[in-house]
Amino acid sequence: MEIYHKDDLIASGVTVGIRRAEGCVFCDVHTHDFIEIVAILNGEATETIDGVSHRVRRGDMIFMNYGATHSFSSEEGFSHVEIFFSPDLLSGDTVTEKNALSLLALSAFDRLRGEEGGGVVSFHGEDAREAEFILSAMLREASRGDAVSASVMENYLGVLLAKMARNATEGTTLPDDVFASLRTYIDEHPEEKLSLGALAKKCFYNPSYLSRAFKQRFGLSPSEYVKERRLSLAAELLLAGSDTVECVMEKVGYTDRTAFYAAFAKRYGATPAEYRKGKN
Repeated sequence: MEIYHKDDLIASGVTVGIRRAEGCVFCDVHTHDFIEIVAILNGEATETIDGVSHRVRRGDMIFMNYGATHSFSSEEGFSHVEIFFSPDLLSGDTVTEKNALSLLALSAFDRLRGEEGGGVVSFHGEDAREAEFILSAMLREASRGDAVSASVMENYLGVLLAKMARNATEGTTLPDDVFASLRTYIDEHPEEKLSLGALAKKCFYNPSYLSRAFKQRFGLSPSEYVKERRLSLAAELLLAGSDTVECVMEKVGYTDRTAFYAAFAKRYGATPAEYRKGKN
C-alpha cells in the first residue's frame, strides 16, 4: 500500500496545502501521514475510508484522519478540492477537551465514538455556498503565496473545520468525556498501536497535554495505563485458556518477546509460564 507524505504535498514554510482538480479521478488504497479534507464541487464519486464506502456528491466533504486508509473513484464531470495539513496543526490551544469530541465526529476513528459512518459531512443551501466561498478564498491565498497567506489559510481552515464539526454533531449524542472514551478504547483494543503519539494524533491532542490530563484523571499516564492493561489482560488469558505464551503476547499488543517477559515478571514476580502453572 502506498504511503503519501506531507512534505510532498505541503510547501516548505507553510502548514496547509490545497489544490483543485478537474476530471475523473481513480486512486488505489493508500494512507498518509497528514489529515486530508476532500470537498466535492461537481459530479459524484465513491470514497472508501477504512473499508467503508460512501457515495459523495456536490456539497459533501470527506475528512480523513492521519493513518486512515482510503481509495477514490469518480465519474465524468467531476471536480473537487483537496486540503492537506499536519495533525500538529491541531495542537496546543487549538484543541481543548471542549471541542475534541466534535473533531472526533469528523474523523475515521469511529470506534472511539461507538458509531459508524464518520468522515463525511454534507452541506446544503446557504451552508454549502459559504463552504465553497471558504474553499475559493483558500485557493486564492495559496496562489498569492505572500508573507501572510499561510496565516490566512490557517484561519480559513479553522472556520471550515468548525462548520464541519457542527454539521457532524447535529442530532447526534457524543460521549461527554473524551478521556473516559479513550480509556475504554484502550481496554477494548490492546493489540493496536497505542503509543502516546498515536493516541494523541487520533484524538487531536498535543501529546504532553494528553499525558498530563489523562494522568490527572486516572492516576496513570496513557502509556502506563496501556502497559498495565496489557499485562493484566495477559494474566487473564494465561489462566483462561490454552493459548501459547507467544499467542497471548500478540493478543495483548506486544511484539518483542524479551520486553513482554521482562514486564510480566516485574509485574507478577514470575514468568508467564510460571504464573500459569502456579495459579492452576
